[in-house]
Amino acid sequence: MTNTLLLWIIILLDIVRSSHQTIYSCNVNASCGCSTSSTIVTRIVGGEEANIASWGWVVSIAINNTYLCSGSILSSSWVITAAHCVEDFNASQITIYAGSNFSWYGSQTQIVSYVTIHPEYNSTTHTNDIALLLLSSPLIMTNYDVSAICLKFINSKVLANLEWPPPDTTVVTVGWGRLYENGLLPTNLQQVT
Repeated sequence: MTNTLLLWIIILLDIVRSSHQTIYSCNVNASCGCSTSSTIVTRIVGGEEANIASWGWVVSIAINNTYLCSGSILSSSWVITAAHCVEDFNASQITIYAGSNFSWYGSQTQIVSYVTIHPEYNSTTHTNDIALLLLSSPLIMTNYDVSAICLKFINSKVLANLEWPPPDTTVVTVGWGRLYENGLLPTNLQQVT
């Protein structure tokens, strides 16, 4: 009886989830930000598993094969991440996994050869919490599951006059972060709007 009830609850949740979803797609010939799969995003607090190959620019960053943080591919040789993720490690200890929804695997794996942390990063307040990772070898950007992230150019003048992003803008966040406070880390890539 309990298994039957559980099955009906799962089916009901799946129906509710699929009725409130948005499909994001982009031109796969674009120079950045696109992967071969359309992305389905629902408005669920806490996130949900991302479709395979839907976020080709996200990488898993690991130390000794253990997930540490997420990063974004800027180019075939550079990844951007949070400084607090890498400040305590030598570059050679850091591995990135690209082209996968798993935190522990990638269709491409690279060792980091150089780390540069924002010169005004403050580890107490986490201001300027940004770092760049130079990969030991370039990623193959022609693979279907790897792409560079698109970053809009925003200067200080624009930021001084506008809220950024503008109100009513849909923003999607992806990564392998905790789904709830003190929870376990997921092994599959998560997304949330």
